[in-house]
Amino acid sequence: MPMRPTWFFAVLVALIIIASGQAIAVAPSVTLKATDNATTIRFVFDRDYGPFTYEDNGSVRGFELDLLNLIGEVEGFSVTQQPMIWADAQLSFQKGQADVIGGFIKTEERQKLYNFTESPHGTWDIMTFVRDDSGIKSASMLKGKKVAAQKGSVSYDIVKNQTGVQLLGYDYEQECLQALLQGEADAFVCGSSSTRFRIRQQNISGIRALATPWEMHSLYFGVRDRELKESLDRGMETIIQDGRYDQLYRRWFVRELEGPEISALVNASYEASLNAYAPYSGFAVGAAVLTDSGRIYSGCNIENALYGYSTSALKVAIFKAISDGDGNIRAAVNFLPDGSAVAPAGDERQILFEFNRGTLVILGENGNYETKMVSEIFPYAFEMRS
Repeated sequence: MPMRPTWFFAVLVALIIIASGQAIAVAPSVTLKATDNATTIRFVFDRDYGPFTYEDNGSVRGFELDLLNLIGEVEGFSVTQQPMIWADAQLSFQKGQADVIGGFIKTEERQKLYNFTESPHGTWDIMTFVRDDSGIKSASMLKGKKVAAQKGSVSYDIVKNQTGVQLLGYDYEQECLQALLQGEADAFVCGSSSTRFRIRQQNISGIRALATPWEMHSLYFGVRDRELKESLDRGMETIIQDGRYDQLYRRWFVRELEGPEISALVNASYEASLNAYAPYSGFAVGAAVLTDSGRIYSGCNIENALYGYSTSALKVAIFKAISDGDGNIRAAVNFLPDGSAVAPAGDERQILFEFNRGTLVILGENGNYETKMVSEIFPYAFEMRS
């Protein structure tokens, strides 16, 4: 029996609606093949998000831009840059005016709408920064205070939900930092990576971070097209395996050690080894860590008749730094009785990774030292970032 026209058109309309719904969720805008060297993708990002993406004297720079270009070399595509203020960048991506957005944190709402790359390429720990002369020691002391945050960010939403806090919203994180420095704000809630980058870049002093993050996130690329997402995943896996990802990460996020800093760490670890309590093994170990503040914390191994209660030298040094509110660890060294600087044990590597995957570990002996990021010697650390 022939289908009636009204029924036929009803089915046709339903199919169109379903297809349209799928297009909204994925919104394919490019057709990508690994061998298609003519493909260009549109990359939208925050223009004030250093070191991930930022404008510098008329040019655009950043880790995410270099990373996406590196993946493009592997997968055969080029990148068109679209820097914007963050709120506008998100709107542009939502409207399908860009193929990829940088600096994306996974949320339930976003995962319903967009694809995310499989592997995270950075971390975004939301911290509170205050002036050194502030009496604020923890987030619980922010009530009645003026707190700056970037509009449209996760940080902004966090502050907005705090009772008794006066929220000051700005378009750029740089404006938030200036408000803190000039006394217009009592605190600044933001991503630690970008703020520490600005502090180093602008040689700012008198600013410190509170110890505990509000939230800890991983950063991903948001992608509208599933085929493009798969291409980014392939390229990312390739550069992780061949070491180019770690090389790029180190260039953007790690402040290299100078000779005097290495010597100071080795000497501090040696001095600490003289205080070791090691009656059972007779094996005296010293360790030292250097933090972003420039301070060195040392430790020695402390043994116990019940082996499980013994503590390693490096753990003592790390915990001294953390308990002193100085948790951004730049470098670490383990000094053995034979005078060599050796790699940390597995649990020590996990602890170092918790605070900074770019921590430099000193290895070698007799003045011949090299450094490796903890992520290079501990590539499969356990993480609980969302």
